[in-house]
Amino acid sequence: MTTAAEVKTIVAHYDNHREWHDLARGNGNLGDGYYQFIGDKPVNLDIGFPEACRRMTRYLGSLGQLDTRSIVLDLGCGEGTPAINIAKNFGSKVVGVDLSSNNLEKARSFLKEEPSTLNVQFHEANFFDLPAAVTNCMFTHVWAQVSFFHTHAHLRKCIDVAANNLKSGGTFILVDYCGPRHPVFTRDTTKSAPDMNEYIKTVEDAGFKIIIKEDASRHFLAGTTFLRKIAGEEKNTVEINFYDGRISSIKEGLIGMAIIIAQKK
Repeated sequence: MTTAAEVKTIVAHYDNHREWHDLARGNGNLGDGYYQFIGDKPVNLDIGFPEACRRMTRYLGSLGQLDTRSIVLDLGCGEGTPAINIAKNFGSKVVGVDLSSNNLEKARSFLKEEPSTLNVQFHEANFFDLPAAVTNCMFTHVWAQVSFFHTHAHLRKCIDVAANNLKSGGTFILVDYCGPRHPVFTRDTTKSAPDMNEYIKTVEDAGFKIIIKEDASRHFLAGTTFLRKIAGEEKNTVEINFYDGRISSIKEGLIGMAIIIAQKK
């Protein structure tokens, strides 16, 4: 269970960085992008961060075999862009949950700009205390995109939430930052994060069969490199230093990004 202090820290993370996120990532894009490569070199960074994020949503949705029959729980939906794009691209029903009222205010404003036929709902709630409006619906899919890294100390409990809200045979779509170092405090050796193997074991121990496992670190690096470029153009020293450290840590294998698609047994 997350403590009140942990909740406050998670909410503050987004509120304190909202202006920068909107500038560098584009409104609503709090996740990471998907890129094309020739060898190890990304060849389409010029598509911009919002389009790269849309491509990640389409990629994950195709891996999870989303369609018009899918009912998706988005744990940590942020400002709602992936949830809206899931509904637009696949015709799925999506229920998004997030701790931040400010994130959800933006999510609802983005949703108002879309056709009223989209079946998307947003709820302000803690993963570990979901309202009846959410728990009364058994989902075909649970989507968790870079939301568990805030609560790595409770990783098994987070994955149990996914399992408890999925129908038998349902699909868990997980993409998140992995360690061994913490993705934010990359140079602090006292802070760690689960690596890919620990993610896989924890998902399996929670009653899932792994269908797909993918090291997406090169996409993480490509997106981070793009954000570093924006920071340089804006002469934002704080973000320049942050992204320089993150790029170095990705290249050293201290942090990365994992994609896991799993089926509830």
